[in-house]
Amino acid sequence: MSNTCTHLGCRVRWIEDQQQFFCPCHNAAFDKEGEVLSGPPPRPLDRYTVKVEGDQLFVLGG
Repeated sequence: MSNTCTHLGCRVRWIEDQQQFFCPCHNAAFDKEGEVLSGPPPRPLDRYTVKVEGDQLFVLGG
């Protein structure tokens, strides 16, 4: 999942005790799946498809 807020592109951070991602730019909050809980973001956090082969991790796209 991307750590870039879908509102203005600020970086979100994980708040462990609240179990949510928080964007400090406009107080947006996202749940652990990236869904918007509050604030102005127009959509959830972007998600990426990943693939593991042996000891390598591949990010295939969003």
